[in-house]
Amino acid sequence: MSSMSDLRVVGGMGVMGDMSDRLTYSVILAILLISQIPHSVLATEYIDLPSEPSSRRSVKLEEIWRIGDDDEDILLGLIASSVIDDYGNVLLADQQLAHVLVVSPEGEVTATLGREGDGPGELRRLHSIFLAGDRVGLVQGYPGKVVYVDRGGVPAGGFTLGSEEAGGHYSVRTLRCAGTVLVGHTDRTSIDFDADEAITSATLSVMDVEGVFGTKLVTHEVSRGIMKIDLDEAASWAEFASWAVSPDGVVATVAERDTWAVNVRSLDGELLRVMKRRSEPRRRTDEEREEAASSIRIAVATGRSTMEKKPLDYDPAIVDLQYASDGRLFLTSCHNAPGLLAEDVAGRYDVITPEGEYMEELTLTFAGFDPEQDALVFLDGVSFLVLKNHEDAAKAIHAALLPEEEREGLGDVEPLEVVLVRMPNRQ
Repeated sequence: MSSMSDLRVVGGMGVMGDMSDRLTYSVILAILLISQIPHSVLATEYIDLPSEPSSRRSVKLEEIWRIGDDDEDILLGLIASSVIDDYGNVLLADQQLAHVLVVSPEGEVTATLGREGDGPGELRRLHSIFLAGDRVGLVQGYPGKVVYVDRGGVPAGGFTLGSEEAGGHYSVRTLRCAGTVLVGHTDRTSIDFDADEAITSATLSVMDVEGVFGTKLVTHEVSRGIMKIDLDEAASWAEFASWAVSPDGVVATVAERDTWAVNVRSLDGELLRVMKRRSEPRRRTDEEREEAASSIRIAVATGRSTMEKKPLDYDPAIVDLQYASDGRLFLTSCHNAPGLLAEDVAGRYDVITPEGEYMEELTLTFAGFDPEQDALVFLDGVSFLVLKNHEDAAKAIHAALLPEEEREGLGDVEPLEVVLVRMPNRQ
């Protein structure tokens, strides 16, 4: 068989030689062009997941401990946030009472952290909590503020995001710790009364543990009127409507509102993975559309503002994202949202492996779980909290914002109970 050099000579007109040169030049040029493409573009992995899981599994959750049930020594208001540490202690952020209860693995309340006030270790309107090494971060929603305390409740620093001199304070929607940094959804609103416009700039950002902003992962801006307020659900939706950060420091966000799609980024903003799965949208009932339109309640002191509601006909495809301690991603789809499941079914998740494989559809059951009243809170993928009577407890606390007919319908409200539940070990 002739070599390429043989063909070049035999061809007489040098056609193969010219073609070889052109091919060599094209390959070199392609390599040079590829080398100029940002690494983030080359590194992005696109995964089309199957519409059906490889397996479906139902697990009965086991009760570990329960507090608030006829326990006169423990007072519970409204649990707004919770975390579990490496030793099995559960920390409960009580929004109403503005403190954190530390509950041991045996169900004993061993400490109360923080309190309402303006001094060291104190804050107003406790919003959520996170763990940062040996410190507990207590988060105030607005103005966005973090108060650190140690495990004994001793003040250990803190920070406020933004300042009036810098153009106003930030609101903190969600703040979580990822190793030595924080990841947070924050926003800031600027108001122009002359233009009758309020512009909210929201970001999902990385910051250090003292609140200094770093990489902006996702940004979103929405404009609303002041005297004519548009509650436009489509315009208000952002990629970080639900998000999660893994133990090894990757951030998952909901890539699209109406499609099952997830973006996964590194903490420096590199888009590592895009996962999509074919799924059917869920159409809302008329009652659900009205509820979606009323989910944002705005109290206007003058009473002169008008409000235009623009709800959408379909639920978001993904309503919640959570990372387990082992890196698995737990997703709640619109078809498995709270309130839609059968009695005794506490939750149902699409579970994705750290490598991006659709592992299973996981159904969690708990005897006596009422999907209209109770809430399932994700802790680490093995342990969960069941908040009994959560819906009425929340309505009772926020009764002033409810329509009069709903306030009258509350009646006697059952006390809140907190139950730690756990998945049994696999055989």
